[in-house]
Amino acid sequence: MEPKTENKTKVPFKDGLFEVGASGGSLIGSRCRQCGQILFPRRDTCLNCRGDDTENIGLAPKGKLYSYTIVYMPSEHFPSPYAVGWIEMEQGLRVFSQLRGWQDTALKTNMDMDLSIETLWEEEDREMIGYVFRPSEGGKEA
Repeated sequence: MEPKTENKTKVPFKDGLFEVGASGGSLIGSRCRQCGQILFPRRDTCLNCRGDDTENIGLAPKGKLYSYTIVYMPSEHFPSPYAVGWIEMEQGLRVFSQLRGWQDTALKTNMDMDLSIETLWEEEDREMIGYVFRPSEGGKEA
């Protein structure tokens, strides 16, 4: 007899940061229509010019590893060691994220990274999902 598996409800750890579509996930940012500044997470007011005419945009799901660290102190949801870092996105902004897959592919600054929407942790009958970045296939550097 196989063990019974539970279907858990998938819940974003914070609403409005990302969306999942047929072609994968994307982060949701905003662009100021006055000065062109791109922000993540999305905002109603531009931090650059303080304009309030912004539009939501999907950010490209790829970037380059700008900086990272390996954390050896466990947190409430993440056993140690785990990695976090800044990803420089194609649109020119940097996004802070947990990094996964680094045990299989050594992290190096400037390496290609891919966005992935995954389960971050579980709580009773819920899977808390969010965005992480993983080294791209081959983990090449530019």
